[in-house]
Amino acid sequence: MTSLAEQLSQIASKSTNSLDLKAQKAAHSQSLIFEPRIAASQDFDTIYAICLEGFQELCQLDPRFVRFGKSIFSQQSRNEERTQMTSKENEELDVVLEEFLGLVGARLLLKPGLKAVEWLVRRFRVHEYNTVFVVMTFLPYHSAPIFATLLSILPTITSPTLKFLFPYKKALANPPRHAVVYAMTNNPSLCSVFNSFVIKVCRLHYHHHTLISFWAGLMTESIAGVVDLSRSGRKSVQRQNEEDVLLRILPVLNDGLSLKKVPQLRIGCYMLLTVLASKANLNDKVLTGIMEAVAVGWTKETRDSGLLCLAVLAQEREVAKLPGALTRELMKLDGLAAELSSLSQRCRVDKLTLGLVFGVLDRINKTGLQGWSFVEQILENRILLDTQAAGVLKSILFIAQNTELSDSEVYPHLAALITRLAASESIKEITAKAIGDSGIDIDALEMKLQTVVPRLETRLELGEDVEMDSSTRSAEPDNKLLEDALAAIPVQAADEISFLTPSVSPILLSLSRAFLLAAASSADMSRFEGLPILAKSTPHEAFALSFFIRIWCGPYPTLARTAALESVRIRVTSSDSASIDFQAVIPYALAALADSAEKVRRAASGLIAAIYGVYRRASKERGKSNAIKLWGLDDIYGSGGTTKGVKWLALDETRRFVKDVLVPNLEECILDNSHISQAIEHAIGGSASSRQPPPKFQTATLKSPIRSSVFSFLVSHVVNTPIYVVKLRLLAMLNRVEKVGGVSRTKLLLPLLKDWISLSGGLTDQRCKSEHIEPNELDDQMVAIVASSDKGEGLQALQSIVSGTPGSTRPTLTRAALSRIRHLWPILKADSRISIAQFLLDFALNTQIASSASRSSQDDAMDILRTVTLSSDVLSAFVDQLPITTKMPDKPPATKRRRTSHNEMVALHTQDSEELAASIRKVTLVLELVDSSKPEKNPHLLRGLFQVLSEIQHYKTEVGSELAYLQGLVLGCLLAAVNCFKDQPNSKIDRSAVRADLLIDCVRSTTSPQVQNAALLLVASLASISPELVLHSVMPIFTFMSTSLLRQDDDYSAHVIDQTIHQVIPPLVDALRKQKGHPVVGAAELLLSFVAAYEHVPVHRRLSLFTSLVETLGPDDFLFALLAMLAEKYPLDADILPFTAELSGHFSAEVRLLTAVKYLDLVFDALNTSHALSEPLLGLNDTEGKSSRDVVEKLLSLLPKLLASRRLISRIGKLLQQDDMDSARLRDIFGNLLEKTLGLARDVKSDSGRELFQSDTHEGPQLTYYIVHEICGTLLESVLGLLSTVEFVKSVEGLLDRPNDELRRKILKSLEVRIRKDNQSDQASQKAILGFVPHLTSIVSESPDILLKHTAITCIDVIAEKYGKRDPEIIARAADVISGDQGLSSADDYLRLISLLCLASITGVIGTRILPILPRALPVALAHLEASLGEDVSDGRIHNAVFSFLGVLLVHLPWIITGVHLDCILRLSHKSAARSLNEETDESRVEVLALIAKQVDPRECFTAVERNWTGSNESGPKATREHLGVLDTCIEKHTKSTIVKHAHVLTSFFLKAFDLRRIWMRESKYANHVDETEGVLVDVAIKTIFKLNDVTFRPMFVKLLEWASNSLPKKDRTGRTLRLVSFFNFLDSFLERLKARRIVLIMRGSIVTSYYGYVIDNVVEILNAPSTREPTLKLLWSTVLRTLQKSFSADQDEFWQSPDHFSKIVAPLLGQLSNAQSLPIEQEVIPVIVELAAVAESSDHHKEINAILLKHMRSDDSEVRLTAVKCEQGLVARLGEEWLALLPEILPLISELQEDDDEDVERETHRLIVKIEGVLGEPLDSMLQ
Repeated sequence: MTSLAEQLSQIASKSTNSLDLKAQKAAHSQSLIFEPRIAASQDFDTIYAICLEGFQELCQLDPRFVRFGKSIFSQQSRNEERTQMTSKENEELDVVLEEFLGLVGARLLLKPGLKAVEWLVRRFRVHEYNTVFVVMTFLPYHSAPIFATLLSILPTITSPTLKFLFPYKKALANPPRHAVVYAMTNNPSLCSVFNSFVIKVCRLHYHHHTLISFWAGLMTESIAGVVDLSRSGRKSVQRQNEEDVLLRILPVLNDGLSLKKVPQLRIGCYMLLTVLASKANLNDKVLTGIMEAVAVGWTKETRDSGLLCLAVLAQEREVAKLPGALTRELMKLDGLAAELSSLSQRCRVDKLTLGLVFGVLDRINKTGLQGWSFVEQILENRILLDTQAAGVLKSILFIAQNTELSDSEVYPHLAALITRLAASESIKEITAKAIGDSGIDIDALEMKLQTVVPRLETRLELGEDVEMDSSTRSAEPDNKLLEDALAAIPVQAADEISFLTPSVSPILLSLSRAFLLAAASSADMSRFEGLPILAKSTPHEAFALSFFIRIWCGPYPTLARTAALESVRIRVTSSDSASIDFQAVIPYALAALADSAEKVRRAASGLIAAIYGVYRRASKERGKSNAIKLWGLDDIYGSGGTTKGVKWLALDETRRFVKDVLVPNLEECILDNSHISQAIEHAIGGSASSRQPPPKFQTATLKSPIRSSVFSFLVSHVVNTPIYVVKLRLLAMLNRVEKVGGVSRTKLLLPLLKDWISLSGGLTDQRCKSEHIEPNELDDQMVAIVASSDKGEGLQALQSIVSGTPGSTRPTLTRAALSRIRHLWPILKADSRISIAQFLLDFALNTQIASSASRSSQDDAMDILRTVTLSSDVLSAFVDQLPITTKMPDKPPATKRRRTSHNEMVALHTQDSEELAASIRKVTLVLELVDSSKPEKNPHLLRGLFQVLSEIQHYKTEVGSELAYLQGLVLGCLLAAVNCFKDQPNSKIDRSAVRADLLIDCVRSTTSPQVQNAALLLVASLASISPELVLHSVMPIFTFMSTSLLRQDDDYSAHVIDQTIHQVIPPLVDALRKQKGHPVVGAAELLLSFVAAYEHVPVHRRLSLFTSLVETLGPDDFLFALLAMLAEKYPLDADILPFTAELSGHFSAEVRLLTAVKYLDLVFDALNTSHALSEPLLGLNDTEGKSSRDVVEKLLSLLPKLLASRRLISRIGKLLQQDDMDSARLRDIFGNLLEKTLGLARDVKSDSGRELFQSDTHEGPQLTYYIVHEICGTLLESVLGLLSTVEFVKSVEGLLDRPNDELRRKILKSLEVRIRKDNQSDQASQKAILGFVPHLTSIVSESPDILLKHTAITCIDVIAEKYGKRDPEIIARAADVISGDQGLSSADDYLRLISLLCLASITGVIGTRILPILPRALPVALAHLEASLGEDVSDGRIHNAVFSFLGVLLVHLPWIITGVHLDCILRLSHKSAARSLNEETDESRVEVLALIAKQVDPRECFTAVERNWTGSNESGPKATREHLGVLDTCIEKHTKSTIVKHAHVLTSFFLKAFDLRRIWMRESKYANHVDETEGVLVDVAIKTIFKLNDVTFRPMFVKLLEWASNSLPKKDRTGRTLRLVSFFNFLDSFLERLKARRIVLIMRGSIVTSYYGYVIDNVVEILNAPSTREPTLKLLWSTVLRTLQKSFSADQDEFWQSPDHFSKIVAPLLGQLSNAQSLPIEQEVIPVIVELAAVAESSDHHKEINAILLKHMRSDDSEVRLTAVKCEQGLVARLGEEWLALLPEILPLISELQEDDDEDVERETHRLIVKIEGVLGEPLDSMLQ
């Protein structure tokens, strides 16, 4: 491209087409809210007004919009034009526009927002100048319709950024989301622009949720796609691609994270970072940088999301430890550990947490206590994996190992942390493993930290090598500290003789500190043991050894405890100790064997072995003089009585105990710290031990005295030792022994227990804390002192713990005591259990306890009672000692007068409210305990529970509450106990204990459904066991159920109802059957209860409930009663029919038929006066106010519908197909049902029935009777429908043999009804019915019963209609009989009527097969018709029946009706019309006449009509019109050729017919009907003419004119006039009809041209006749003028313009004006003259007319002048300027008439002038002057 071309191209691209108006208009029409057509028509003022309104609404929504009102929405903005601005001005404008777009982006879907943007589009063309920014603003709404509108106004897309929109702009469619994602992924330019847009909007703080969420979701998908795309190619290429992605994404994310005040954007950046980290392979350096950026600047809103992001990022790092800066930022957060724990439930945070923990530990000196607390929380919450937690713990241990003791800040926190972690339940296993894996000497660490680290017990297997203690003694302590500690120890003790005294010696602390520092080194231990204070102590004195005992039994490190045991071992093995008995050390050595540290147990084993060595040497030197001295004999526990209380063993007993019990088990004790307890139990317990020792026990059996001595020895040390650890461990051993010999453990240790109970809670907690033991463990062992064999003191001690004062401050001891009671309960003796149970019950109910701890103990006591198994004795004791209201203390009644209730009894005395409440609580608890203790296994509680129920009734009265819970409990227990008797038939219930009256009272007096249900279930159970107990009280139960229980919708209530029905009702029914009378009467109240509850029973439970009820009662006896009661109770309920139908459908067909029979018996009972059944069931008595008719109507409304069930009919049909006893019984029931149904119908029809149902006292009596009558018919129909047709026909044959004529008639009537309803497709039914026709025929011919004949003929009629075509022969034979003397010729009118109708039906069915009987039947039928038209006959049924018969003949055999028969039918029709019996007779007659016209041969019909015309005239107008109707129908029916063929007959007829006026006017009989009848005649004549051609009609017309004009003599002037009136009436209607139909006949030219020429002379003659007032002539004159006017208007061939015709008519016509005084000229003549002037268009004709008019205007008669002026007015109005051509001739005369003497003439003249001026358009004043 050349340089010039480039310049031209650039100019073209920048051109705005300022001179291209079409382009400007197109640009102006671009709009977001208006159609282009509308937008193009708007100016900027209009646009501004609309858009300003939207902008103002935006300002109300957000005040930030206000500032734009001074710039882009100012008044000045209307005149701004971007093309006229400079580049700088446009840039400044772009800034404002983009800011506004960023702010309005949140409201683009609101109308105000769109209106405001519309101004930017229309005025500032932002879619053209700021296209990218506009698109970015609208992009979040890319799926909304507005985005498609935006695309429609965008310019052609050339920018690469927006190229993805090109196809959617072209199609004006919304881009889908996947398309936008794809564009963002593959178009870096678009991605960069959109990111920049979002950042810019957020920096302006114009961001909104839609934008941020759209950006975050879109960029998440985009980044994922970009990263996936970058993974293609070689690894180097992939790395380069990933770096490019980071360079594109990270700056945007960095900008987003820097906006701290836009939390939504930061959260979106977090989401993108998580995707980026999980998708891309980022190194640790990048990840660390990102994590630091995330952690800096977060707020409360973003912290959770930030932590989640950090967790994801940390998972991708390889290095665990976080950098210091990141750790610092994270540790600033409050509750960080808790947040990490919560976050761990959603995602993995272990790497983040691990790195943070390592970071904290790395700078622990700076974080201090906060850091240790954080690490501990992390480990406790188990956020880290086990391996990670172990690594952290190792780090902590290494920190502890490397920490200097002089570091006073770290030392205490670290020691406490390690101790807590080792003891923590959640992490102690990991801690133990970390300690083992770390290789750190934990004993040395304990010594260093001067604490005890709890550790898991690790059992060593036999043969496992174990390092000895020497390895642990290598650590060198701080000599300076040791020297200071040794120097602080005094040389000798002041008063101390033993460190095992109850009071703690002050020297002990100094000695123990020095010992701890020296224990790590053998040399230092030698120095320590050489201290004077220890060296001065003789071997048998307790001072030195008691110190070491204190150490190994105290809370000291393992190494210290081991060293103490080792020191004592050395002392024992020294030569100085050879004659000393160290048996007092044995209890403490046993405590060491139970130590958790294996090293301690090993050292203790060495000590015991050394002691055994002393005893072994002593046994060898037994004969020597030196005696064995007891160590600590006088001072082990001080010099007081405590030491004296120690029991000592004989030397041999001690040796045997050590040799046989301890030494053999030392190896096992080293491996397992619990082994020593088992060994002691086996050794001391002996045969009392319930367990056999396993093979590993090497214990020999001690003799009983030795066991007793050893037991007493150990017990004495347990009691006297001040070290509670020793007490705890020895009690754990001794409590496994029940008793030794005759001495029980409880007796010996009870003092210890009492001393322990006496201690305060603070003191016990202090001592336990000082010795690092748990108080609850010691409490458990203390209370375990009480054995099951205790006879009272131990149990009393436990009771004192529970109820005493220590319980208030020592809840753990109370819980331990209660736990011990629970443990002892199964093995306690019966008496003890009762007393303990009573104590627990009293304690649980004690209301004097105020502390929360004691209340908790009460709950525990109550829980024991609820969970242990309570024996029958305990339960009986509980129930028997329940308080009785009559024995409760009374409270003086209030002085204020009490208000009493009429519904409830008020107690005579007011009981103490607190005592009453306590009693109720006790009753409640006892009943709950009984309920939970399986009362079905304790039936002996029955009497007591009924007594409790009785007391509850008194309580109800006292407290004024129903106590539903208590009643429910006791009833539930009673129910379970009673059910026990049901399960054990051989056991008998104590009838005297049962209180049925209480149960009924519960049912009736409470509103609680649960109580009611329980009471009903109990009644049901009692009824099934012993019915006589509850039978007398059962009725109130069902009354209650109807008002409450039956209305419930829960499954339990349904179960209660079912149980009540099945268990209570059967014995009730049995009792009723044993009584005299109907059982239904006895159960009436029960049924009434259920019926009353019907509407309240849940719909889905009704059917099952009532079905169960009926099945239980017995459907044979009770189903009918229930159905009847439902029908009477709910007559208007729409659901009652389907419900009763479904209910009865559950039972057999036999039951349902039997129910129907009994149902009808109940109806008969209601109709009778006795009301034996209906009174109790339906309430028919005087008090109820119900009437029999109402009840019967309601009952009968239901039964037919129940019997119409298809399922019932199907079942009956299947049963009857079986020829057995069941089918025979079913037929008998059906016969009974049918007989009762027919009897009911008879009773209703009877006089008494009519009197009952038409009583004047009943509203709408007549209606009620007809309703009941109709229902009876429906019932009969339903009964008949129960059997199939075949079966029913068989039944009818048998019933007809009965002599009862009435029954036979009803049976036949039933057959008729059944046949009408029968299905024609059933072949078997057809065969059976047709086979029954001969039987019916024989009844017609033979039966003397006329009514029976009626019914038989009716049945034949129905059969013929439905099945006659199947066997026409049998129907024809029946018709022959019916047409004979026994039918059609019978003397009985009704029989003749039925016969006629039947013959009509048969004729229609068998057709020509009826011909043999027609010669006999047709004359008889016509004779019957003529007889029915007699003057004394008013019934038209025979008349209608004959016409029906004739109608059938005319339809099927029309050729039979000819000649004489046709004349007879027409003659009788005329006679019938004259009689006019009723509307029905008229319809039947007219129908037959129409059939004659349609079916009979036209020649026969036309001639018959012509022959019988005179007869029709004589019969009157109605007969005449019907006669004309025959001709009219015949004319319409037949074709033109047929009409033309019989034109001569028709001409003859019309010549007769048009003389009708003359005849009737002469006789004056039907003068008032002449016009109407003649109108009908004219219509028929015109219809005839329209079917004739010109050749045929013209002679007829001429002949008719000649007949009218000249056929009568001239002297008969009136006759001729009347004929001419008839003729011209015909002509007038003829012309009018032609005008209306706008047709022309076959001949060419106008009708007037062809035919009016024949009558013009007659017209002139009539017009020229002298004026007369004779009505006939006046009528003729008016008729002629009408025809003349229509002939003028119909002239199409200028007939009247012909001078010959015009000259003939103009003078006579205008001459009529002279008759103005005698004739209505203005109405009749003037319109004709005007029409003549209009049709005679020539000026000559107009002049001639005008000349005659002017002549009349000069007449001396003012009426003539007036008429002439009005005629001129009409001509001017019609012809206008055409007539005013004659104005010069008219003006002189007008001028004269203006001053006429007659005011009317003068007035009309002025009107004429006004009309002329209106036509001319100018005044006539000048002309008239």
